[in-house]
Amino acid sequence: MKKIIALIAAASMALCLIPAAALCAAASDGETAAYETSPVRVASLALEEAADDGMNMYENSDFIEKEQPELSEETKELIAAYQRNPTEENYFNLREKVIEDYNAVVERKETKLSELKTETAGKPGGEDIVAEMEDLVQEIYITYWDRINSSMLRFTDPRLLEWRVASAARYDYIPVMGAGESIYIKRTPVTNGEYAEYVEATGAAVPSNWVNGTYPADERDFPVNFVSYEDALGYCAWLTEEDGVNTYRLPNESEWELAAGHMPKDADFNCGVNDSRTPVDEYSDVTRGAHGAVDFWGNVWEWTSTVRSEEDGVTILGVKGGSWKSERTDCRTEYRDEGRDASQGYEDVGFRVIQVLNGEEPEQKVELTTLPAPVVSAAALSDDAIQLTWQAVENAVEYQLFEYDQETGLVRMLDRTGDTSYTVSGLTPDTAYSYIVQPFSYTAIGDNVSAEYRVTATTLSAGEALPPAFADVAPDAWYADAVRYVSERGLMSGTGDAAFSPDDTTTRGMVVTILWRLDGSPAWTTASGFSDVEESAYYAEAVGWASANGIVGGYDNETFGPGDPITREQMAAILYRFAQTQGWDTTASADLSSYTDASQISAYALTALQWANGAGLIAGSGGAILPGDSATRAQVAAILMRLCETFAV
Repeated sequence: MKKIIALIAAASMALCLIPAAALCAAASDGETAAYETSPVRVASLALEEAADDGMNMYENSDFIEKEQPELSEETKELIAAYQRNPTEENYFNLREKVIEDYNAVVERKETKLSELKTETAGKPGGEDIVAEMEDLVQEIYITYWDRINSSMLRFTDPRLLEWRVASAARYDYIPVMGAGESIYIKRTPVTNGEYAEYVEATGAAVPSNWVNGTYPADERDFPVNFVSYEDALGYCAWLTEEDGVNTYRLPNESEWELAAGHMPKDADFNCGVNDSRTPVDEYSDVTRGAHGAVDFWGNVWEWTSTVRSEEDGVTILGVKGGSWKSERTDCRTEYRDEGRDASQGYEDVGFRVIQVLNGEEPEQKVELTTLPAPVVSAAALSDDAIQLTWQAVENAVEYQLFEYDQETGLVRMLDRTGDTSYTVSGLTPDTAYSYIVQPFSYTAIGDNVSAEYRVTATTLSAGEALPPAFADVAPDAWYADAVRYVSERGLMSGTGDAAFSPDDTTTRGMVVTILWRLDGSPAWTTASGFSDVEESAYYAEAVGWASANGIVGGYDNETFGPGDPITREQMAAILYRFAQTQGWDTTASADLSSYTDASQISAYALTALQWANGAGLIAGSGGAILPGDSATRAQVAAILMRLCETFAV
């Protein structure tokens, strides 16, 4: 089994942990000096100095691990070989060795974690120390392929041996290795003083925290804040016009991450240190990015052009780097969960600018791409073995497999495979297991991949199949357990294309069919008598059964409305009658008068809804019982699970 870790969340292009000090030996004698002052080398030295100063991100970092991984001689030779002769063969030879070397780092971290669990057991603060090390290990899991890919992007950039990070402070714009030879990034976030020049030249609106049209006297070198993404675009347009040769824009997330590199965990910077912003150079020794730009972490979040979501005319864009008031873990380069309304300015958000030389954008921008989700299913081969299967994902070269511990939230690596199936053995009978299948590709720029996809597999009798996972049901969704429950019991199925469609409404015909299945799908040939229920319809037998048993009565016009969305009070009435046919206890009755819309409950449904609420099947929301609202598929799944569990079906 190969010791390989991959992404388990939608991830980014981050700095490889390979120390640049080791790169020096990869170059020829004539190239050594260039490596000594290369972007990665200088950044590495900055980290070492920060560690020597005792600046710690993690409270217990002294107890965890600070050693830097070393490259093997073979890896150094392969780096130098590619730089001299950038063939496809040399590229993939280097890549496979980088993977091999990084796996050694992973294994060492796992070993360290295991040792800490033993060494600190029962000691004061031991749990905290172990928890911090677990955070570090999980971050390695999450960013594994990010770091491999970003490393290769840097190693293949022809500017790598030419640029001198040591002199970066003399430049306004710094090359972003791996993002295209024309792509440079501003050394610092845009400051108040720089933004004031734009305001004076164009008459643009000033940030809301400026007084009488100007920034506070002592904040000239502070990053400008209270500027929206749209304001930042205006600044870029002005720079482009002023320059006349180069163009300016905001970075996408991947470009920002390549420029930043990996955040130093043991360095102190403006996060949880000061009550507000500081000058952009205040922590320049420890916030130096991969190529010499500074102030990437803490101080202020920075706008990117990467869209998080678009809904109802509101565009949410990703912001990066954290601010003075962020959690340290949110400042890390790989963090992609923060977004802001592009039209608004914020106290803790600023921006920095990308310069495109001569306005010539690279043929392919470096930007995260996401592979489609594999939909995973499982079948028991024996009482201790399960076979996972999934559909092939276009452009995926291999698949990474993990076992997920739902109780701790941690993952355990299993293997990687080029197949679309995998057998897991040695399982404990009658035990639930969760697995993650991660597709990945490493042949194109910006090819990092996707989020986590899980199937919960319980060991069963040999050959018994388990239902597939649904791509649109997040593992942590409030209805996830209910969807899994009804799917496993065959009460509800998907809507096609590996989807459950949890937010879609449920029809009257579907609900009756579900209850018919719950009753064992009794054979029924008698027509329902409803004019709108065709004999060939999938629900015809179920509606006939329900009508004959008094579970449904239809509308006054002798129709049933099988395609009508079922309302919550209709659902209660049908469940109530069904429960009576089953001989279940229907004496529960809740007082609904406290609900703000209790007067809207139809007379025919009042007793049923009182029972359903009292039995814990249908609850209110926001102080209302919502009798006339349509029941979504997720809500119906949850109600059915409660029904089955309450009455031990």
